[in-house]
Amino acid sequence: MTSRPAAAQHLRDLARLRRVRDRIDREYAQPLDVEALARGVNMSAGHLSREFRLAYGESPYSYL
Repeated sequence: MTSRPAAAQHLRDLARLRRVRDRIDREYAQPLDVEALARGVNMSAGHLSREFRLAYGESPYSYL
């Protein structure tokens, strides 16, 4: 069973991942890197990459 704080954190992470995906969609023609994307949502680059892959089935670079 998932605790409420963990579930709430998971929902916040999903919202941040959605913001990253939306930014990639808007700014696809500009140079983007995972470090900059991660800084924009206050995550480490590694955590962003792992969570993005879990949520969307591919890495941020692959999505781009």
